[in-house]
Amino acid sequence: MRTRLLGCLAAACGAWASAAEMVTVTLVGGSRVTAPLLRRNDDGVVLDLGHDVLQIPAKRLLDVRSESPAADADAERQHDIFRTGRLEAREVPELVKRFGEAVVMVRNPGGLGTGFLIDRDGHLVTNYHVVENNTRLQVTLFRRTEKGFEKQEYRRVKIVALQPLRDLAILKLDPEEVKGGLPEPVVLNDRDDLRVGDLVFAIGNPAGLERSVTQGIVSSTTRTIDQMRLIQTDAAINPGNSGGPIFNARGEVVAVACAGAAVFEGLAFGIPANELIDFLVHRDTYPYDESQPQNGVTYLPPPFKPNPPVDGVKSASP
Repeated sequence: MRTRLLGCLAAACGAWASAAEMVTVTLVGGSRVTAPLLRRNDDGVVLDLGHDVLQIPAKRLLDVRSESPAADADAERQHDIFRTGRLEAREVPELVKRFGEAVVMVRNPGGLGTGFLIDRDGHLVTNYHVVENNTRLQVTLFRRTEKGFEKQEYRRVKIVALQPLRDLAILKLDPEEVKGGLPEPVVLNDRDDLRVGDLVFAIGNPAGLERSVTQGIVSSTTRTIDQMRLIQTDAAINPGNSGGPIFNARGEVVAVACAGAAVFEGLAFGIPANELIDFLVHRDTYPYDESQPQNGVTYLPPPFKPNPPVDGVKSASP
């Protein structure tokens, strides 16, 4: 009787495990565990190992990925000039190696910022304030070669669309100027599943220091400044990072870096990826028009010329 009861319990447990969703859990540090998922909440996850039950606290989790065929089929999707999807969690150095070349430097006559490629045709995203009041722009790519990184500079840069209220801009490289193709573009996160405490990292050019990588966590996903929702992070964002990508632990762009606090440390902000996607989808609403004088024109003050002296008395400057 006892043997039959134990057999029934084992069969029931086996049926429960087979009905549970199979997931692969990536831990901080890169280790992975694949097992049926019994429970998931804010405290962490509980996995069925068959001979034991494994509890993993949330602070040790890097990613939880479903192994169902439907999830795999939804890995990447192409949307016109950009792509979205759910990638596999990796360690930050691997993700930097994969997407680092898609991050570029954007220069104007008065300063510089960062941008990132969203397709292989040369479309890239940056902040509006990086290109504001300028038409002469230069984009620098950093391509990996056998001898190290090599700079490729492009000067025929077209402004495609501007969205001042969301501080976003779309640029495009001239196909005739691009030689040898462009690196793999980034993947945008379209699920709005970023949580407080999630690991994020940014790649940019703070103060002109090329290809700098900073890492932190999400401090808030609902910070509102000037009627605009922003992602707050403690990853270092400084002047020159503006317009660069903020990635999650899977290498998906979850925000566009737009501001860092000059007075406080660990206080930086990014424009959520869903705002960027909305801008990309409706970019025809915000086209750049060269005929409009308020777009992309910088008027420099005339050179100063002191007044000539009158009757031997030197006049005061205006």
